[in-house]
Amino acid sequence: MEIKPIASSSKGNAYLISDGQTTILIECGISYKDLKKKSDFIVPSGIDACLVSHSHSDHAKSVKNLLRYGVRVIASQATFDELGIKSHHNAKSVVNKQLLTVGTFEIMFLEMYHDVPCMGFFIHSCVTKEKLLFATDTYMIKYAINDLNYIMIEANYDIDLVESDSLRKRLVNSHMSIETTIQYLNTIDLSKVKEIYLMHLSSRHSNADDFKKRVMQATGKPVIVCDE
Repeated sequence: MEIKPIASSSKGNAYLISDGQTTILIECGISYKDLKKKSDFIVPSGIDACLVSHSHSDHAKSVKNLLRYGVRVIASQATFDELGIKSHHNAKSVVNKQLLTVGTFEIMFLEMYHDVPCMGFFIHSCVTKEKLLFATDTYMIKYAINDLNYIMIEANYDIDLVESDSLRKRLVNSHMSIETTIQYLNTIDLSKVKEIYLMHLSSRHSNADDFKKRVMQATGKPVIVCDE
């Protein structure tokens, strides 16, 4: 698979995934103009679908524009409801553990744990036979998925860098810390993993170099920190 992070922070998130035959956009949390510019103008004609984890603007900002320009957007009904999208022929709602085929990708939608309904994605390419897990904006992952080749996972904050008790409490109940990320990675089989992508790092409560070093030491795998 080819993985291209476009944006990854509380300012906005977007990622392109392709197996050479099918290309999907995961998240569309930047302006439509920036989305087209930063994805080398592949949007919208080169996108087979856009997967959206939840309704927050930094993940769903361009949903309505994508729908308007003919891109199939896939998300939970709760996400569409919160975005004010009652019905649209390009909007496809899914539920937890539903399996859906998009071109040469088989995608399973997995419930995550945020402060609004949120989903992660387990993606299998029928072309390359590779498997990818995408999980962001969640304080835990309850699924032990093995035989993964790529992992795209949130590492939002280091608890020691969070200034106040109130903020610490909010983060603990909505996002995944670097400690929790490493703990999860240590519970699954990483023998086939080629790359681990760390996403959605907090600008105030993370240290990209430190996070990369810690995950590499814990897993022995190549680690890419997605840029803002």
